[in-house]
Amino acid sequence: MKTRRLSRDEIGRRGSEIYETQLRHSLETDSVDQFVAIDVESSEYEVAEEAHLAGEKLRKRLPDPQIFIARVGHRAAFVAR
Repeated sequence: MKTRRLSRDEIGRRGSEIYETQLRHSLETDSVDQFVAIDVESSEYEVAEEAHLAGEKLRKRLPDPQIFIARVGHRAAFVAR
């Protein structure tokens, strides 16, 4: 069963920090416009063309990840319309 152990704010804070300090440079070289799903507890991540696919790939490897989604090369993962 999937359990959220952290608040949305804490997932966002940790995910942004991991992306900026550990992943941004390498991902923006090869994966611009793709989505990255980051487990904020382990820093494990997966990249895919669509956000839900990145999350699914991460869930296949980790039993109960606390997932943060970012769009590589963009300030926000999704745009409100």
